[in-house]
Amino acid sequence: MKGSGSIDIAVKGLKDLKKQLDKMDAQSQTVIKRTVSDFKSRAPAWVSAAVVSRYGINKTEISNSKKKTKKIVSIKATGTTVDNAALVYQGRPLTPTHFKMRPTTRPKSTKDENGKTIRRARPYTVTAEVLKGQREALGPKVFLGSTRKGKEIPFQRVGKERKPIEAVKRLAVPQMIEYEQVTQKIREDIDKNLGERFRGHLKRELSKK
Repeated sequence: MKGSGSIDIAVKGLKDLKKQLDKMDAQSQTVIKRTVSDFKSRAPAWVSAAVVSRYGINKTEISNSKKKTKKIVSIKATGTTVDNAALVYQGRPLTPTHFKMRPTTRPKSTKDENGKTIRRARPYTVTAEVLKGQREALGPKVFLGSTRKGKEIPFQRVGKERKPIEAVKRLAVPQMIEYEQVTQKIREDIDKNLGERFRGHLKRELSKK
């Protein structure tokens, strides 16, 4: 006589083990989420530190660029997991004013009360420190002039005549980031710092009962 049936199987402690595994999965997701959050909030500062280790730009020029009316660079960390995390950056070419330029204003002639020149402005050479610790002259045709907003920046004559002239530009921050030594330092810093953050989050989660 044919028939059918079933037997309920109950393994002692299986439910508790299942709960522990579920908890571990939740903990791992928390660790990853917090690590990625750290990457997004801290990576721009790590990038800035790597850039200023090579170039003569001030760190606040990069890290505080969000507060500026005209940003010189935008650095963002993206991704939802450690595997797809990435750095996205963009920026415009910078004038030497961002690289410790000297002088910052052009020397002026001294005039008497009638407006007559009694001492001509002294000759000057515009220099900048694009590479950290390496000050360079920008060239004999470079001079300081005022923009429409009244800021003094370096210009250079394009030909032999007084005009046309164009603003002198140097590197953009993305070019600095992509320099081999800077890129390598960024990767090393992220690996070191993010690894420490990951291990810290993991230790805290595993210590919870």
